[in-house]
Amino acid sequence: MDTPLTSRATAYPLLNERGETTRSHILDAVRAEIVERGATAMTVSSISKRANLTRSLFYHYFATKDEAASAVLDSVIDDFLAQVRQWNEGRELGNVDKALDDAVHLMCSIIDQDSPFSMSLAGTGNGQLYLQFIDRAADRIAHFIVDNTVEDFRRHHEIKIGDLYETFYMLIVGLISLMRTRPDISEAAVKRIVAHTLQIDDLVQLD
Repeated sequence: MDTPLTSRATAYPLLNERGETTRSHILDAVRAEIVERGATAMTVSSISKRANLTRSLFYHYFATKDEAASAVLDSVIDDFLAQVRQWNEGRELGNVDKALDDAVHLMCSIIDQDSPFSMSLAGTGNGQLYLQFIDRAADRIAHFIVDNTVEDFRRHHEIKIGDLYETFYMLIVGLISLMRTRPDISEAAVKRIVAHTLQIDDLVQLD
């Protein structure tokens, strides 16, 4: 027979799981509000109504709508980073050309998949949130690549550029902006830009 202590211990994981489910439900509602209404028009009331919960329950998880919006940015970037990690782990040792092809394809796919969310952020009244989004995404992805992919590359090839984090940060931000303004740009063109910037032209095949 369970004692009060063991019953309470058993209940805690269930409560935590339920809390995470509710928090995730709120974040889904916030993301939908941003896409459909914009971050400026979004209110705690509209989020609560969409999530089918009370305002008081919303405030149990987030102090303000801006805090919830910030959490959504982190959640979206977590998804991006998970895909980058998967790409990094799946690279073929020594095959720089294929790794770059796959990286460019991944970046184009991510931007295309997340276009409604990002374009809504970039819309009127959401500019500051969009800048935060791009900054955080570029920062986390650049740090990951420098700490992992570049270190693997260093073991087999000469690194011809300096300021590694800054170069990757600038490259990511620049490519996002380029692909947003020129959605018809080819993956071959993006590959050339990356190869020239990183000075790895001699290790890849360029069209």
